[in-house]
Amino acid sequence: MTSANRYLTSWEGFWGSLSGAPGEVFWDADPAHAAEQDLALFQDYTDPQLPLIDLGCGNGTQTSYLANHFARVIGTEIAPAAVEIARTKNAALNASYRVLDVLSPHDAGALHEEIGDANVYMRAVLHQLSPSDHATAIQSIERLLGARGVLYLVELSSKAEPFFARLIEQYGPPPGLARVFQHQITPGMLHENNLESLFPSDRFTLLRTGPSHIRTVHTLPTGEVVQVPAFYAILRRRQRQPR
Repeated sequence: MTSANRYLTSWEGFWGSLSGAPGEVFWDADPAHAAEQDLALFQDYTDPQLPLIDLGCGNGTQTSYLANHFARVIGTEIAPAAVEIARTKNAALNASYRVLDVLSPHDAGALHEEIGDANVYMRAVLHQLSPSDHATAIQSIERLLGARGVLYLVELSSKAEPFFARLIEQYGPPPGLARVFQHQITPGMLHENNLESLFPSDRFTLLRTGPSHIRTVHTLPTGEVVQVPAFYAILRRRQRQPR
């Protein structure tokens, strides 16, 4: 089974098992806490008239919020079941949803041919991929950005792994996280010190980076909402100077 087929099987199974009700998905935070936090960091770097692609949009919770701030927003997912939930639960007049495999640079190129340069929003996506697939995913991102687009990503930081270890030891695995594991999805980590190797300076310009967190839907017995340590980065493609 190819990597793409493995991801599709796992994620289609995961999203197909859900009803779309709030709180089912571990990382599906209220956009007033998630996308709003991210938007405050990257909005000033983007051209809001360019389309925004929510790459790995899940059920579209953040996508529909971002549609309030960009002329056109497209949520993409590898799993048709997720796209169907997004269309049903998070419709917006200037938002649309479609299937897109980030491991298919050809398909990313076709989308770029259709809509032109785009900004890309990516919340906790790359760590879901095997490290051997990162380079292919970044080729797709390059094609989506074109010359004018800006990439905003937020990913688990080096502090996430010990954070989860303490959380599970103290409280047991959160149900939403356990549901992910049931579908043979085993998220990894993407540390902040991986940025240069993933987005080399001869191809990308790093505009801004810093610590962040990924808010979840899980509330501890203490009443505290679980927020996983993360980092963010804002990048654009480096433009080659004419010789």
